[in-house]
Amino acid sequence: MRIFQNGLADLAHFSCLAVDRHSPAYDHRRFSEDFHAYNRFTAMALKAGISWHLRSLDELTIHFISDAKDRKSKSNKGFSDNFDKYLAQRIELDAFLKRDAGEQYPYVRLETKLCDSNEEDLLQLCDVLLGATQCALLASSEQPTKRALGQMIVRWHQDLRLPPQKQEYKLQRKFNLWGFPDHEGRPYNNVTLALPVDDRQESLF
Repeated sequence: MRIFQNGLADLAHFSCLAVDRHSPAYDHRRFSEDFHAYNRFTAMALKAGISWHLRSLDELTIHFISDAKDRKSKSNKGFSDNFDKYLAQRIELDAFLKRDAGEQYPYVRLETKLCDSNEEDLLQLCDVLLGATQCALLASSEQPTKRALGQMIVRWHQDLRLPPQKQEYKLQRKFNLWGFPDHEGRPYNNVTLALPVDDRQESLF
């Protein structure tokens, strides 16, 4: 976490979409299978990441790596997961719509790959950041280490609310946390984190 904060974030940006399935505005009818939600929100997060971090490029090839342990090819009802096909088509459509609307957005080509997270350092980094973000969002653990990592996320999130010139961690456009849905069923940026900050823990990492 400290390595990410102090330099790795310059090379490996992190964008996280927190989906609240308990929200009254979350439409469960659209996602009869877990992979329907996974695919749709993966495409949404990818589009937001491109818009936020990479929109100035003319063309972009994305090598998208998904953790094989979290994927299954078929549901209990026999429906096949069309992850590869859906994501490629959705990203291409999003790029067309953005450019057609006159927005700055690259032409995007997507290559997908399933991989065991134990074999990919960046997937392991994502696992750590996602676990810490979940703890920050929900205050879901009493373990000191997990809470300390979650509190780092809280500090970054609070720091990013300041004007860029006043930010301590310099993570503008390198770390991004947003949520879905708001009361109108749309994405939002003003995410509330439940975990309180204990400044005595900062030196642990």
